[in-house]
Amino acid sequence: MAEYTELNYGSEQVIYQDIDLSFKPNAATGDLIKTKNANVIKQSIRNILQTRQNERLGHPEIGAGILELLFEPMNNLTETRMVTKIADALRILEPRATVRDIIVEGDEDRNLYKIQVVFTMLSQQNTETFETYLYR
Repeated sequence: MAEYTELNYGSEQVIYQDIDLSFKPNAATGDLIKTKNANVIKQSIRNILQTRQNERLGHPEIGAGILELLFEPMNNLTETRMVTKIADALRILEPRATVRDIIVEGDEDRNLYKIQVVFTMLSQQNTETFETYLYR
């Protein structure tokens, strides 16, 4: 089971925090903006989905391996293979989230796959949805 530290800032309970990968500075302080809770997990899911297996030196296990499927025939079989790869990668690489559903829909007219991951954070009951598009 994943370990986490609970931090309290005002009325919002912060369980997870990280820097925002947009690297935008805070207008008042000039520091990097922090992202919290579900947004941290969404950033992580995006990184996992967009990383090819064996892409990161020293950590070949990181990545979902779905980019290799982008140019396969756009059909139900490819969508099912993507769902399986995403589920396996998130189960191993993102222990802070419990995945409830993964939806992959191919759109041949626009040459893309729409991916939705429905999850809950550990120790939380609210459902969150991460959505992204992968283009051919």
